[in-house]
Amino acid sequence: MAGYENAEPEVAGVRVPDTRLAAEATELVRETAPELIYHHSRRVYYFGALRGKRRGLSYDPELLYLGAMFHDLGLGEEHRNSGRRFEVDSADEARRFLAARAVPEDSIRRVWTAIALHTTPGIPEFMEPEVALVTAG
Repeated sequence: MAGYENAEPEVAGVRVPDTRLAAEATELVRETAPELIYHHSRRVYYFGALRGKRRGLSYDPELLYLGAMFHDLGLGEEHRNSGRRFEVDSADEARRFLAARAVPEDSIRRVWTAIALHTTPGIPEFMEPEVALVTAG
């Protein structure tokens, strides 16, 4: 939903997607994650997007942003209760968030995979750009 009037800064030609979904994800992470995780997640988006531009990859900025914002959410107490790896808890939280907003299943799968594999080097780089760039970021 372009035109949400996001007042996000531009960093080296990269902006946070100006969509309601991105704004809601930002709000959720700001409210539930420590400030350190919030800022780290934002940097992952910017660095991933810059790597994507440098490599000439065609990627969906909104999906990359969502993957970056949720990728470490499972480290926090509120989202860490399954007994599984934090990456899976993070990915599952993103899946719940996106499914509740009627995001298409292919997009949900892409974000889930980007998050679940972000600490597994050597594999994501050969997958969809959003998956590769969350790890690269």
